[in-house]
Amino acid sequence: MSSSSDYSGAVKAQLRAKLDNEVAVFLQRLQSVGVDDEVDDFEIEDIGDEARRLQGLTGSGSSSYSKESGASKDKIPHQVYYTDDVSDQIQTHLEKKELAKKKRDKKAQIDRLEESMTELDVQRRSLLNGAEIKRLSHNVGDISTDIEMTKILEQYRVNGMKRCRLDAERQSLKDEIRELGKEKR
Repeated sequence: MSSSSDYSGAVKAQLRAKLDNEVAVFLQRLQSVGVDDEVDDFEIEDIGDEARRLQGLTGSGSSSYSKESGASKDKIPHQVYYTDDVSDQIQTHLEKKELAKKKRDKKAQIDRLEESMTELDVQRRSLLNGAEIKRLSHNVGDISTDIEMTKILEQYRVNGMKRCRLDAERQSLKDEIRELGKEKR
């Protein structure tokens, strides 16, 4: 029965270096292809726990040894090493993905707010045009026109306040995006 101590330190170091290189190449491919941008439903509750779980599964240092029935040779024991550096790279990559997702969500909210603001602007212009038409067609002493003008003015003010609230919310989201950008670095 062979064990992991049968391997020399140089072989172990070579295996570690090769594995680290393969993981780094894999991460670069993921980033260059943008695979993480295509998966919207992928979420990890705690990135640190996930990295530790992956490291615990593969970095325990255990080797596997088995002999199949009917086979004449033993299988070679396999041992996989993960260094803290690779785990940190994976964790950093996952954190950046999460920040990018938050940033996309905030931008989508901003787009919806800007669309609502545009609709309010169109309504306000329409109200102004209606008020101008009423003013030009106003007969002195006609109370119904005064009542209609008051309603138009009231609706104009309400739309203006809604627009200001939406604009403040939009600015707040832009500030949050800026903060997310700072966290990303």
